[in-house]
Amino acid sequence: MDCLERAEQGPDVLAGSRFDLVLLDNKMPGMSGLEFLDVLRRRGLELPVIFMTGYATTDMAMEAMNLGAFDYVIKPDDFQGLVRELLPLIAAALEIAQPVKEVGLQVESPPDPEAEAMLVGKSKPMMEVAKLIGCIARSDDAVLILGETGTGKELVARAIHTHSPRRNKPFVALNCTAINENLLESELFGHEQGAFTGANKLRKGKFEYANGGTIFLDEIGDMPLPLQARLLRVLEYQQVERVGSNEGIKVSVRVLSATHRDLEAAIGEGKFRRDLFHRLNRVIVRLPPLRERLTDLPELTQYFLTRVASGAGRAVPTLGDSALERLRSHPWPGNVRELQNILYRAVRVCRGPQILPGHLDFPAADPGLSTPPGEAEGDDLLAAVRQAVLCAWDSEQPKLWPYLRDLLERELLALALAKLDGNQTKVAERLAVARNTVIKRAQEYGLR
Repeated sequence: MDCLERAEQGPDVLAGSRFDLVLLDNKMPGMSGLEFLDVLRRRGLELPVIFMTGYATTDMAMEAMNLGAFDYVIKPDDFQGLVRELLPLIAAALEIAQPVKEVGLQVESPPDPEAEAMLVGKSKPMMEVAKLIGCIARSDDAVLILGETGTGKELVARAIHTHSPRRNKPFVALNCTAINENLLESELFGHEQGAFTGANKLRKGKFEYANGGTIFLDEIGDMPLPLQARLLRVLEYQQVERVGSNEGIKVSVRVLSATHRDLEAAIGEGKFRRDLFHRLNRVIVRLPPLRERLTDLPELTQYFLTRVASGAGRAVPTLGDSALERLRSHPWPGNVRELQNILYRAVRVCRGPQILPGHLDFPAADPGLSTPPGEAEGDDLLAAVRQAVLCAWDSEQPKLWPYLRDLLERELLALALAKLDGNQTKVAERLAVARNTVIKRAQEYGLR
């Protein structure tokens, strides 16, 4: 066993002997784990590295994976927990080696609220997203980012660009629903002078402005069919034609796109081209909704509270436990964007050092945008069920499936008996089961 005093001696040891695997901590004497990865990359030492840190950020996960780490592990508090995390990764790493990649360095530090908006959270779903971004950032593959409204799809696109070789070139974002359909073509591809009424001078399109860099097309599922055909040609030939011109202009642009729509369903309805779909989804990044990563709420709330308070020139208020519980119980149809807006309002109305439940305003949905009553009730019911499932999951119940099944059956039967005054015949009719089943289950659960 070789014992070294400083981390910078490690690459020499690795170069001088054959090693199958490196377990790399980010905090070491002499250099950080990210710096260590960069040295391995520069020296061409290709071997599996499992990167470990006690202070995790999505940005650090992206950096580590982009520098060539095989995987990224958040160290738990206890040693046995760390062993459980590492054993399956070690087994996988010994079978698969990943090429080393290049990226700039990132110092281990908490998210800076003064910096540009960023992905925040260290839940397992978000760490998987961050690791995937790190793995795909260096390629030029088209990426399709899927997720509900407000989950942070543009932040993912910016993170891919920032960690790519195109980072010093333009990042151009365009929302396909924010511009009139008649103007969208000109916005994307530009136009020649006199191409149409009002075209008083030549205008470059977004693709020309993004040349050498990245273009992000948000809500691609709403792009009109004629423009889908033109976009497909850009992807195939890497050239654009301005409106009113037949001359192609060569561009080098990486295309990232996003949507909250079901594109497969849109294809079936004839609203989206299948050939374009297959060109856009060379890589797919799926963003989890906020309700599926509620463990990130404390970190997200601290991040947004700090940003808002800094902009308002006041001390950062704390979030009371009761207020945090109220946030946890909300279904979050608007996801992280909704959380940001709610906390923004809370900081504005809070006059003391602490945000209380009364400062949290959950506005009703816009009546003009609301779903039909049946669908809205179904969404609320589904959100409640998901919340119950998440709570059960976090409880580490060893037999989760039978536990949840029996729990739901018991609570439903108890409610029905209470609502219908114990009338077993009516309960059976309401639940659409046999009366004998009601009697048997009530006895098993000790219900009367």
